[in-house]
Amino acid sequence: MEFKIGLLGFGTVGSGVYKIVTSRKQHIKQKTGFYPEIKKILVKHPDKPRNVNGIYEILTTDANEILCDSEISAIIEVMGGIDPAYDYVKKALISKKHVITANKELIAKYGDELRKMADENGAFLKFEASVAGAIPVIHQIERLKITDEINFVGGIINGTTNYILTQIIEKGMKYDEALAAAQKRGYAESNPDYDIKGFDALYKLVILIKKAFDVDVSVNSIMRYGINEIKYDDIYYAGKWGYKIKPFAWAKYEKGNVCASVEPILIEANNILASVGDVNNAVILRGDHFKEFIFIGKDAGQMPTGDSVVADSIDILLNYGIKANHTAKHISVFNGSFTDVFYIRFKPSYKCNIKNILKIFTDNGALFNESVYDGSTYAAVFKLFDNDINRFIESLENKKMCTIESLFKVLYNGNEEDIRYVDTIESEVI
Repeated sequence: MEFKIGLLGFGTVGSGVYKIVTSRKQHIKQKTGFYPEIKKILVKHPDKPRNVNGIYEILTTDANEILCDSEISAIIEVMGGIDPAYDYVKKALISKKHVITANKELIAKYGDELRKMADENGAFLKFEASVAGAIPVIHQIERLKITDEINFVGGIINGTTNYILTQIIEKGMKYDEALAAAQKRGYAESNPDYDIKGFDALYKLVILIKKAFDVDVSVNSIMRYGINEIKYDDIYYAGKWGYKIKPFAWAKYEKGNVCASVEPILIEANNILASVGDVNNAVILRGDHFKEFIFIGKDAGQMPTGDSVVADSIDILLNYGIKANHTAKHISVFNGSFTDVFYIRFKPSYKCNIKNILKIFTDNGALFNESVYDGSTYAAVFKLFDNDINRFIESLENKKMCTIESLFKVLYNGNEEDIRYVDTIESEVI
């Protein structure tokens, strides 16, 4: 039986989808009983030179040639952005066409609405490729939720920023050099803010939160910090003390509440996540019973993302899909933490004694693992016992005894008995 597909977009991912479907269609038929065929492809510039044979006769600039074609059973949307992708996907679902998309912004902002629309029209909405390229994390979440409660999702979910930090930390590049290298390789756009300032990771995190915790959260409710917040002093001290700085997105679900953030963090160099470099991604899932899974793979690119899109198509052909309850309550996101270990760098105010500042730390239950003071700037890794980091920092700033220049969370391996915390007020670093 034929299974005709309409492809919306023919950039890097779209061309990868086309290559995989056309090269593997006989194998797909053997495994599913369906013979996939891409009938039409929506493009902006049909005369543009393309390194794909026999493609021009199926190109169109009219979306209705795909959306109104009764022979087409599924739409693959790889255009990106909201306009016009949102309208096209809605029209496809109303027409009872299945939809597969790699559009993380679309799913993060309108996923709940589109899932309800898919259910009402007996269609599938698949978006595995929207989160972590070749890593099948959405599928794993759906499977794990059957037998366990997921209480944490997180990881390195933006390949562009991971690549840039890898070049800076491991190859000694300056930020501008690393960004230029990412742009030259096609990892970063000419305007890189979407990646650098954390928007891409934010949209992916919202999708993971909704899938893992069955709650609805707004993209505007999650704190977002980009890698542009990182200073070279922080990279230096992190490396000196056995850490690497990585772009990280995380969410924790506890007692009906969600804490989440997109931000750079310090990771111990011997942690498996610290070895995830270049454009690779890593996703952490934690649950009450299975404890922890870590999935590592390519973030993006023609074939990795294209493969995830085609895998979603095959799920539809197999009629596979855990029909989860898509009714999710909307909740607020709190600005909390997944750890009680932090890195801080600050400058004491004029004529302010450093010992008086550190006494505020210890009075609030802080002990230090690493620390250094060069006479003008203090940097440390510290553990905050029985206190809230946000309240503590607010209290510290209100006293106006120092200017905080950097504050990062620290993901440690959990072997706290191997970590030596000390009271540094009388230590040799002061």
